[in-house]
Amino acid sequence: MPISLNYLLKRTAWIFLVVVGVVIFSYMAIILSPGDPAVKWAGNPRGPNASLAIELARRELGLDKPLFIQVIKFVADVFTGNIGLSIAYKIPVFDVIMRRLVATLELLFVTYLIAIPLGVFLGIRSAIHRNGRLDTVLQSLGTVLANTPTFWLGAWLFLTLVLLGAYPYGRVDPKIATSTGFHPITGFYLIDSLIEGNLLVFTNVLSKIIPPAIAISIYPLGVLIRLTRALASDALLEDYIRASVAWGVSRSVIIWRYALKAITPGLVQVIGLAFAYSLVDAMAVEYVVFGREGLGSLLVDSLNYSDFRLAVGLVIVVAVFYLLVNTLTDIIQALIDPKVRL
Repeated sequence: MPISLNYLLKRTAWIFLVVVGVVIFSYMAIILSPGDPAVKWAGNPRGPNASLAIELARRELGLDKPLFIQVIKFVADVFTGNIGLSIAYKIPVFDVIMRRLVATLELLFVTYLIAIPLGVFLGIRSAIHRNGRLDTVLQSLGTVLANTPTFWLGAWLFLTLVLLGAYPYGRVDPKIATSTGFHPITGFYLIDSLIEGNLLVFTNVLSKIIPPAIAISIYPLGVLIRLTRALASDALLEDYIRASVAWGVSRSVIIWRYALKAITPGLVQVIGLAFAYSLVDAMAVEYVVFGREGLGSLLVDSLNYSDFRLAVGLVIVVAVFYLLVNTLTDIIQALIDPKVRL
């Protein structure tokens, strides 16, 4: 087996320790920052009884206890899956986050459905024509895309579409959703609309998700073009590739079966890292530019309402997301590459 029990135990212990560290650091950073969550929880009270209402809110939130007691209790609550109610939404924090996480993940999946095939294709074309004019153009394109600010591109793309008469704002047009009786099932609107056979909503959701997906895809696309070119260039010089050419194997088989198979482990590792990185891009672009609900809108609400529980919950989810994606990437790489042992 390429994956040992020892690796899984060590990785699980490492994830546990990192999450504990993230919880403690983020809780203390948010609690010690300006702003009193108790004021928001009490409803911004005014008048002679305002101080009493705020004090009761502090007790209810557990903020009246010493800081180290607060931290210990909060860590325990996190690992029992209950960190209380969101100050902004008045429902359990993890329920709020899971609903919005689905929206962000849907955007990321569409993003990588665009970036992976296109980036690998262009990278291989660049490797085939290495040191030629097409190679120079594609390598320059990859460099520009990988270094273009996602937020800036998203803003220009949104403005361009609005000037052209399109309006890619939000996840779905409320009028269309209401008139067609659309009811989300899984939270992935593209999948839900297909399950319900609601093609009108599917088309509307698709038209609104593609622009932000294009904006977010530029970083992984640029990285994949350059990485695929480098890996494929080396693979095409291997002895077994030269032997395949000598034996008269067709060019398409050599490139898209032999060479692509050889570079897949390296691509998987980079795609996993880029996918985790793109979560931050998605949080910024989806809400600030395109007005989509997701983790980005939750982050803004947590700051506006001094919702420390929601803010810490978001930090935890993002940290766990990074750790899980990196772990899954390592496991997948070990499963497809016989040279890798974990």
